[in-house]
Amino acid sequence: MTGMAAHNRKSTARDMFISMAVIMVPVLLIVWFFTQTTDHDPEAADIAGVLTRARAESPYPLLVAQGLGDDWTPVRVAFAKDGQPWITKDPAVGDSWQVGYLSPDGTYFGVQQRNDGGARFIASVTRDGAPVGGEVDAAGRSWERFESSDGRTRSLVSETDNVTSIVTADTDFLELEAFAATLAQVELDQG
Repeated sequence: MTGMAAHNRKSTARDMFISMAVIMVPVLLIVWFFTQTTDHDPEAADIAGVLTRARAESPYPLLVAQGLGDDWTPVRVAFAKDGQPWITKDPAVGDSWQVGYLSPDGTYFGVQQRNDGGARFIASVTRDGAPVGGEVDAAGRSWERFESSDGRTRSLVSETDNVTSIVTADTDFLELEAFAATLAQVELDQG
């Protein structure tokens, strides 16, 4: 019996269970560690603070959602004058406003405005979206429907008075248009 493992007559079932436990404990710890969910509520953004500054510095009226309800969470807000650092740390192209909200089901609804918008801004925010026909009236303006090339993201684009405004979300147009209807134009602080 050379080369074969010899049977240890003194081993018991207890030894087998100890060996299995030594192997299983690390395996179970690894499985537990990698299957932990990180369910946490997102931190709410302070829209009022940034909006106060934006109202004083923006050359155009800003759009903000109103009356969404307590189950919506504002999660992003930013304003930068042309050339100031933007969210990306690059200089802002035009005077730029962004505000975003998480819906009760976790869908992100974003509003972006820029007075130096144009085709590149629209392509970036709509994820290279293309017009799909149909106009919508909401928030006192007319919006054109856009859909991303993969069909996931839908956007509403409005171009008025040299300002491009875009509302976007990974949802259907019905929900997006309902969200756009909550937008109110915040007048500038002329003080």
